[in-house]
Amino acid sequence: MMSDTTSAWSDQHEVCLEQLHSMMTGQQKTVQQAANLLKKITRDEDLIDEVVAKHLEIAAKIQTHGGPTVFDANGKEDPWYTGPQEGDKFWPALRTSLEADQRWAPAVPSLDKTSTDVLSRLGNPTSDRITTRGLVLGYVQSGKTANFTATITKAADAGYRLFIVLSGVHNSLRRQTQQRLENQITRLNPVDWATLTTEFADFGNPVQGLPMLAGSQLRLLAVVKKNVTRLSNLLTWLTKANESGGLANCPILIIDDEADQATPNSSKNPDLDRTKIHEKIVELLKFPKVAYLGYTATPFANILSNPADPFGIYPRSFIYSLPRPAGYFGAEELFGAAVPEENATADQQPHDMIRHISWEEAGAYKVKAKQPYTPLVTKSLADAVRWFIMATAARRFRQGHADHSSMLIHTTMRVQPQLDMIPVIQKFVRSLSTEWASGNVQPWRAQWETEIEAEPASRHGLAPVSFEEMSTGVTGVLSRIHVLADNGSSSERLLYTADPATVIAIGGNTLSRGLTLEGLVSSFFLRESRNYDSTLQMGRWFGYRPGYADLPRIWTSKDLASDFEFLSDVEYSIRSDISRYSGGVATPRELAVRIQLHPKLKITSALKMYYAVRATSSYSEQRPQTIHFSHRNAEIALHNRRATDLLLRDALKYGYPNRDGRASLLVNKVPVDVISAFLEEYEFHPSSEMSDDTLLGYIKEQNAFGSLLEWNVAVAGLQRNSQSLGTVSLNGADYNLINRARLKNGSDESTAYIKALMSPADLILDMPNASEIGAQKNAREMRNECAVPLLLIYPISKDSVPESSSKAREPLDAVEHQIGLGLSLPAAAPDSEPKDMVQVDLSRVTANAGSNDELDEDYVYEDTEGSHNELNLDAD
Repeated sequence: MMSDTTSAWSDQHEVCLEQLHSMMTGQQKTVQQAANLLKKITRDEDLIDEVVAKHLEIAAKIQTHGGPTVFDANGKEDPWYTGPQEGDKFWPALRTSLEADQRWAPAVPSLDKTSTDVLSRLGNPTSDRITTRGLVLGYVQSGKTANFTATITKAADAGYRLFIVLSGVHNSLRRQTQQRLENQITRLNPVDWATLTTEFADFGNPVQGLPMLAGSQLRLLAVVKKNVTRLSNLLTWLTKANESGGLANCPILIIDDEADQATPNSSKNPDLDRTKIHEKIVELLKFPKVAYLGYTATPFANILSNPADPFGIYPRSFIYSLPRPAGYFGAEELFGAAVPEENATADQQPHDMIRHISWEEAGAYKVKAKQPYTPLVTKSLADAVRWFIMATAARRFRQGHADHSSMLIHTTMRVQPQLDMIPVIQKFVRSLSTEWASGNVQPWRAQWETEIEAEPASRHGLAPVSFEEMSTGVTGVLSRIHVLADNGSSSERLLYTADPATVIAIGGNTLSRGLTLEGLVSSFFLRESRNYDSTLQMGRWFGYRPGYADLPRIWTSKDLASDFEFLSDVEYSIRSDISRYSGGVATPRELAVRIQLHPKLKITSALKMYYAVRATSSYSEQRPQTIHFSHRNAEIALHNRRATDLLLRDALKYGYPNRDGRASLLVNKVPVDVISAFLEEYEFHPSSEMSDDTLLGYIKEQNAFGSLLEWNVAVAGLQRNSQSLGTVSLNGADYNLINRARLKNGSDESTAYIKALMSPADLILDMPNASEIGAQKNAREMRNECAVPLLLIYPISKDSVPESSSKAREPLDAVEHQIGLGLSLPAAAPDSEPKDMVQVDLSRVTANAGSNDELDEDYVYEDTEGSHNELNLDAD
């Protein structure tokens, strides 16, 4: 029986859509398999086709919102995730739990959105193969764990079955992560989960889990330390499962927490060798259905990994930047927002929370090899400890109860001096207890009143606490202070149990990454690092300070404070670069993230920068091209044709025609004013990388350096007329139209996505001796050696059709012929580019473009053996 109407969305459509989703998640059916089954049940093919179309429409909107389209190893993948569904178990349970907790309830809407964004970018669990490589960038101590917890629950609802969380290199972080995931996931639906690790047991040999993989719908969770032995155990277990067929229908999601630590390949020659932990993780990624998702606040090593390694961890599929959470205490609070000072609002001004330690005083904490070290409490450390006590007492007075409260002392990486500091701090706390009990409170009052005047509570929307009010809790705080060192040799580790802790923690590499210091209000920090990532990770004072955002204080040197301020600008710059991926315009293997250089610090270890090169500015040696078209908008199409008429008219007026038979029209030495006027007039699709003023701004900047002043302009039409494609008149001359069919994926009713416009041969249309040179060099090499910019005009037939063998494309079906643009820009003028930036070398990854057949191919990896040029990134 056929439906009476196929145009209006009905209750029957809604029921079928729910059935479609149920089959996909519960029975691991692809959308087509589920649709075929529903057609047999309903016997209404039109109805089911409309339901499938609706599913794809919803999924496409989710997948491209705020970030790039998902790519797998073979190209762009069908949108598949349509968000949480009515029958889901795991995300609703977590959401309900979080909404019941006043600390988490305000964050739930953002957490819901961002976890949906992330999951939509992963591979479809019903696919035969999953090869996603993604990276999620968060802020230090900003809730990255919360995001991947929510992502796991939604992935479990959507059909992923095995979840492996690689949780740093320290037991303390692994235990903390295990506890949290058990509390927020497995214990909320205990009958649906099997845990392969526990708080006290890392991955061993849980052979009993193999049957669960093969024939059960249980979800499995393992939290594994990045350790060679543990990863080897995991690989052995998965290999057995795969041999027995247990992984055939078991989509795996690997969450790599602190993904820049231990995971990247840091061998001396990464083209030939892999470090042990990296090798083990790569082996994990070779199983048939594995999505890899890295999480970090310091992505430098990840975005500088080998982009051409098909088995590596370079985030070729996507990089997703988590938004700055509401209530987050971070670099903006300490250093102000990344906007010009004259434009900053009052809320964007830096907070007065950093106290500088003099050079002489800092020298007292320097540990020198083979020299005795006698720890002491200097004036600044005394102020920091006293402040910790008062801030803890004030916080507890304000909220009416005790919560965890912490102080961090981090002066050296050496273990023994950290242990030696424990009795010194304990003795000083006892002396403070005696001082307070004796009534000698004047030093306390003076410090309190100075601090609350410097950073008023009212600026944070909080009620001020007087010295007398704060004083009511000092004795109780003093009696509960526990001093410990957390490092590789300490007998005691920092653990936050149900009882509120009042702890002074002396660190410790174990305290410098991943592990959260609960209620951190005072930091005494002098530990120096040469690298961006290590320095940022050691800034444990970032995080959430609900109800006490006025109380955190940091004692450090001026130099270290300056380093952290610079790194806050680096963070802002990286996130700005990542925003260029939004809307599916580009992916990380087409457009590299650039990183600013510092005169003293290094970005990451030298071994992790093997593939780094000096960054180019936006369009130096770039080939921007129009690959999105508003093909249903006749007004835009005709407007662009008129703009092209004017371009060719003026080009021929000022330039020199050159007809050598390889281009439909070639004009040399066209003044830049003609080019700029045309680019300003041409209406780009909103998704185009040229849709804003960046390109015009770049051209103007280069003109100031005497570059890009004269251009070659070519019309790249077909050499012979095709009756099926036709011709178009431009500036009074007829040009043969070219064929560019649109891809099914990425196109919709208002947008045609063609993936690539330019062919490699087009890059040398303006070179008269190209045929002679071409025997020794390819077109890209030849173009890169040419100092003249080239503007290519592509007249595209509205009747373009795919090759008969293509399944990925469909007719362009445009209302008017389209004008596409391709630019080939030379290297930027000397000294015109930002010399203080690096990026990964994307020349190792090249796109095939040309005929429709070639365009349907995705990326090929070049053989770059021996092509690497050493890059000296040491500071001058």
